[in-house]
Amino acid sequence: MFKLNLKIALRNIWKNKVYAFICIAGLTVALAVFILAMLYASYEKRYDTWNAGYEQIYRVNYSAPDENVALSTGNMATLSKQQIPAVDAATRIQDYWWGDLLVKTKNKSLYLKDILMVDSTFFEVFNYPAVYGNLSKALKSPQSIIISRETSELIFGKDINPVGETLKLDNKEGFVVDAVIDAANHPAHFKFNMLKRFKKNVSDEYYSNNYYTYVKLNAHADLKQTEHRFNSMRKQILNAEMAKLSPEDRKQFSEYINKIRLYLQPVKDIHLSSKVVEYEFLGNGTGTYMYMMIGVAALVLIIAAVNFANLSLTMATGRAKETGVRKVLGAQKMQIGMQFILETALQCIVSLLLALVLVELMLPSFNNMIGRSIPLLQWSDYKPVILPIFGVLIMLTCLVGLYPALMISNIIPSKVLKGNFGSSNAGSWLRNLLIVLQFSIAALFISGIWIINSQLNYMQAKDLGYKPEQVFAVQMLQDDSDQHYNKIKNTLQDIPGVNSISRTDHIPGEDMGGNSYVNNGTSISANFITVDAGYVKTMGLELLEGREYISENVDSLGTLMLTETAARTFGLKDPVGKTLRMSGADCRIVGLIKDFNHYSPEKSFQPIVFHFQKGNPMRYVIININPSNSNTAIKQIEQAWQKLEPEFPIKATFLDKTFHDLLQGQRQLKSVIALLSVVTIVLALMGLFAIAAFNTQRRSKEISVRKILGASLFDILKLLNKGFVKLILLGNLVAWPIAYLLLQEWLTGFAFRVELTALPFLLAGLTTLLLTILIVSLQSFRTANANPVDALKYE
Repeated sequence: MFKLNLKIALRNIWKNKVYAFICIAGLTVALAVFILAMLYASYEKRYDTWNAGYEQIYRVNYSAPDENVALSTGNMATLSKQQIPAVDAATRIQDYWWGDLLVKTKNKSLYLKDILMVDSTFFEVFNYPAVYGNLSKALKSPQSIIISRETSELIFGKDINPVGETLKLDNKEGFVVDAVIDAANHPAHFKFNMLKRFKKNVSDEYYSNNYYTYVKLNAHADLKQTEHRFNSMRKQILNAEMAKLSPEDRKQFSEYINKIRLYLQPVKDIHLSSKVVEYEFLGNGTGTYMYMMIGVAALVLIIAAVNFANLSLTMATGRAKETGVRKVLGAQKMQIGMQFILETALQCIVSLLLALVLVELMLPSFNNMIGRSIPLLQWSDYKPVILPIFGVLIMLTCLVGLYPALMISNIIPSKVLKGNFGSSNAGSWLRNLLIVLQFSIAALFISGIWIINSQLNYMQAKDLGYKPEQVFAVQMLQDDSDQHYNKIKNTLQDIPGVNSISRTDHIPGEDMGGNSYVNNGTSISANFITVDAGYVKTMGLELLEGREYISENVDSLGTLMLTETAARTFGLKDPVGKTLRMSGADCRIVGLIKDFNHYSPEKSFQPIVFHFQKGNPMRYVIININPSNSNTAIKQIEQAWQKLEPEFPIKATFLDKTFHDLLQGQRQLKSVIALLSVVTIVLALMGLFAIAAFNTQRRSKEISVRKILGASLFDILKLLNKGFVKLILLGNLVAWPIAYLLLQEWLTGFAFRVELTALPFLLAGLTTLLLTILIVSLQSFRTANANPVDALKYE
């Protein structure tokens, strides 16, 4: 019996191959999109969970009334291991301060990014498997380094064991490769190409929060009690230090002690957390986008399922006589129902097989689009998504095949064989409902991509408060001393096209330093940037009051400049000439700078304090270049740099390139949504095309009679379009309020954003309406323009 049903199913699919192609093609694309989304979700959820005992690994963060930070003090790892019984292991991590690292071998020289400084206890907390080397013996020396598989292949070649090889790092000799790790296949919330050991495993730093501290608790640890012990330990250490201070500084220090609370954040939650944590590693907080991608893929799948269901209903009504004859010959309801479900299942299985091929072809481009390295090298890589895929297939088979099966298996043979059941409206209410659903989703996508594109264009065109296209930032790698900088400045300032030169420790887009300042006895936290004379002019910032730094003869370590937001944060109305207390000393404010976007426009203006030559090493030389002469000036700067730092190839960028990189995540989202919008609209129109073709064929005699009675071509096309137009308008009316709420919620994540007007929704409605009229009219034109005699000659 099964063999007979299979043969009938294959014959029916071949007989209606155009409709079958539309169903299978649509479902193939939708399943491929869904599988990619599930692979992405599975990859994102794998972050840090591959680690043995990951449930017991936590990061020590701190929170205060005005901040939530992923950092802690240098002594936290060592003291927690010594003083808190629940801590089995602890380690520190820190970004390599100088950014990219110059790596040299006998044959190669390259800059390597994503360098992390770690303790020798790193692998006691994070249990990476080694590709080459023995991790239990790694990082025992300050000259030890660990590299990723990608870095190993880049430097030494593929399938070569580099353990024991020596590298020259930033022109310092003697660094030895201890091991190689496959970091790409073991994703973590921190990304690295190289692990470099701290010079000292132990730090006595108790005040500045400059390190990421991780602890591995024992299986029986009580989290709340352990957090309490961390805070008690911190207060005990700081109270001992406070006793050494002068009476006037103790009050502020006591306030600092009491306002900060340490807490433990599970590492498994870091990557997908939507909670804003300052100084977080880049690339985290993706949970919202992951769920958004799954939701979008689900909508594409719904569109394809609606197409499938609509065409199944449409074709089922055309097979009424066949079903009537089979029932007269003794076929049971169950047999007829199973026939339709088998046909649906067969098309689903073919679609799945084709979708798997499509996934294999699309994955490299998909990885490039979203900036991930999702592996798909063997069948086991599909393991996390097998159950969702088969669950979706079973649900599709049941939902799409069940209703037509029930509708047709319940027909009365005598009624069907007397008349034309195929011309009836059986199932039309469900078809119409599904068309409304289909175009509601299409309208949602169209309005969504319009708003996403508008927001991205707005951020790209926004006045940032400085001149990124004119500022050329060059890293000093050989030496950051005043003498070396003065030599650089004297050499470069005579180049035609160079307007001004200064230096700083951070350029826009990078995490700034953080400090506490006291105003009227209240300690307040703010960001700080260390700068030199001429910084405001070189960056193109707007000075609102006072002056900028001039020189060492005029300015000192005790002078500050503030942004408007910083002044408001400190409660200062006219800040120039007033003082703030920092590290036990009074600092005079000499300038007020207009707010600017140090980060992307997704974030609000930051409170920024500018220090004069005090703070972090100033590693960037920033050069303001005349745009009309920029190419010539840059060539001369590069030539001069070869003599200024002969051992280090120049590392430089315009700040507008840095700003462009800050918006990479939004551009990726736009690309994904744009692609899926096109897929959604095409799938919806394919389904509409097929239904319009069937309806036109079903009503061919009616159209012929109307033409004989005087109806024009326009009248016929109007008649055939009218029903679809009503459904499309209804679909848009359903979509608009849903789209408005979703997009309004998305826009709240941006400090600077476009206004949400009615235009994108009206354009979505107009687009779907015009495309519907075009598709239906093109499909109906041949029948409406045909000779009526051809349709009526047998009547």
